[in-house]
Amino acid sequence: MIPIAILMKLYDLDSRFEKNPLEMTKRFVEHQALDYTNVYRKWETGELFPGETLIRPKKWWQVMKKSEVIQLPGKQLSRRAFDKWYKKRLELQKLLNVAGGAGEEDIWRIPLKRHLDFYQMLHLLNEQYAMFYRAVIHYQVGEVELSPFVVGPSAIYIMEWLDGEESIYHIRRDKLWREQPFKASVKQILNPNISLKRTEDILHTILGRDYDLPIERVILAPSGYFDKIPKETTTTYVNKVDFPKWLNRMNGNATHTKAAQMRVCEKILKETVSIPFQMAIQSEEQSRIQE
Repeated sequence: MIPIAILMKLYDLDSRFEKNPLEMTKRFVEHQALDYTNVYRKWETGELFPGETLIRPKKWWQVMKKSEVIQLPGKQLSRRAFDKWYKKRLELQKLLNVAGGAGEEDIWRIPLKRHLDFYQMLHLLNEQYAMFYRAVIHYQVGEVELSPFVVGPSAIYIMEWLDGEESIYHIRRDKLWREQPFKASVKQILNPNISLKRTEDILHTILGRDYDLPIERVILAPSGYFDKIPKETTTTYVNKVDFPKWLNRMNGNATHTKAAQMRVCEKILKETVSIPFQMAIQSEEQSRIQE
């Protein structure tokens, strides 16, 4: 089996997990185990990408000539290439569960290719984490997009991923931080704590006192560093050096899915906005026209 987080909610799209996340999770895990067994067996026997027979059609005047038969050889992947191929297959299956009824041919229209944090969360965290990526919820008198977060067996982790290569992030309490890239001029970025704290407050409001799963804010710079981390802080900062240990600790602490964890997911999902894929695409295209 290949570990990959449970994608439970994506933007404001309809999700199959909304009715019963615990039951849906069990069904998906069972389906994944069966699918992996079948596909792996085909890979072992060389049947995953079998050869193909092509028959080249005759010209209309070649009545007596035999049709030309071309036998194309099959392809056998290495184990490493197979694992990479299956991860993409699994990613597609998970996307289809939360894509509001979109088909395989439509998935490419979802704007995810440039979102490194999406792929980091999905592929690096194990299958015991329920992932909410920029979920939109009904809040007070409007709709609010939340920061990405995962619901784990023992805590909720709200995450902000900083993708600067060898950048140094100067932490401030102000609205803006300074980012010093390795080979570029200094630039200002919005203080990640602002959106993380807003999402934390909203989740506390949604869950109330009946759900005691702790919430942790995490700012990650897998390829960068932080300057002067505050001694008194409620935010966890993870830099390039600490990232492998943090990831191992996260996955090591999540060995199985809990029913209480799924009840938290169910409570959050009830507050989310849910629209079909086609409606979301039409709305996005209409907004581009107006702009």
